[in-house]
Amino acid sequence: MNDTSTTAIVKNDRIGRTRYRADFKAGALEAFDRSSLSGLAFAEQHGIKYPTFSSWLTKRCREHAPRAETTSSFILAEIGSAGSDTDGLQVRLPGGAIATATTPGATALLAQLIRTLA
Repeated sequence: MNDTSTTAIVKNDRIGRTRYRADFKAGALEAFDRSSLSGLAFAEQHGIKYPTFSSWLTKRCREHAPRAETTSSFILAEIGSAGSDTDGLQVRLPGGAIATATTPGATALLAQLIRTLA
């Protein structure tokens, strides 16, 4: 991208906002990636308002950012009965971790953990 020709501009509206075609934006972002200029210097050099150029960069970052997996905040708690494999309180935490409390002190600590995670 060597210049910003007026053919890349879609329109100017009444309040002075300039609209650019998608291919112009993509070309500008590719040229910026190859340059060693700051965003401000690049925008000034190519005749693009810096807030406009900054919004293009921000949008590109959002579109390419890895999405965080959503996890359930549901916690399953089971109390073992006599003769079962689990004695005491067993809690399955989001992500698959299992915590078991077999004494009153451990149960209190487990309850505090659940309050902290909730």
